[in-house]
Amino acid sequence: MNLRIAPMETAHEQAVREIFRATLALGRPFPFSSDGQTDHLAVYEELCVGWYLDEGADDAAVLVDGDTVAGYAFVCLDVRSYERWQRRAVAGFLRTVLPRLALRRYPAPVDRFYELRIRDGWRTWRARQRVPVLPHAHVNSVGAGGELPGRLLADHVDAVCRRAGFTAWSGEINARAGRRTAALDRWGADVVDRTPNATLSWLVGAPVERLTIVRRVPATERRLLRPAAA
Repeated sequence: MNLRIAPMETAHEQAVREIFRATLALGRPFPFSSDGQTDHLAVYEELCVGWYLDEGADDAAVLVDGDTVAGYAFVCLDVRSYERWQRRAVAGFLRTVLPRLALRRYPAPVDRFYELRIRDGWRTWRARQRVPVLPHAHVNSVGAGGELPGRLLADHVDAVCRRAGFTAWSGEINARAGRRTAALDRWGADVVDRTPNATLSWLVGAPVERLTIVRRVPATERRLLRPAAA
């Protein structure tokens, strides 16, 4: 494994979207994304990654292992722009999904997914009102590698925020209830909010929480003592 961070390019978009889907259910893919004719997740995927692949693309990066995209880091510095885009995207998402839910046009598991996800979306919006307005990141990776992939991706987010003059950024991490906080402390991140994630709890069959974290940006770039290889 030879990992490096590279600027995200248009050619990486499909791989990034595939990683998003492959890790949707706490590191596993959503098992009911298509019935062979209809892609039931397309509208949800666009809601989650659309802004970052368009208006936020200049600050995005990919984690590359050889010639393979193994992860991505999205960074949002312009929170107001993101909020304006998301209001429009949420309205479009609901216009698409709610009528199909009302008429039971989705397969039963997809119905359940969207019912729970809409409920979680309301909880998430309320939770965000309790968190300081900061740049935020959406970071994801696939495959092994221990803590190194996450650290490389976080280093990229740190660097983008540092160059823009920010001293902290926020993010959301889904984890089985009661886990991960010690590792986050070592990593310099504070958990500032916990919200039950009903959608992922249903998908994995165990309680899952959405942790909102705030990471302090180191004043200087972290220097690796060896090349980014594992």
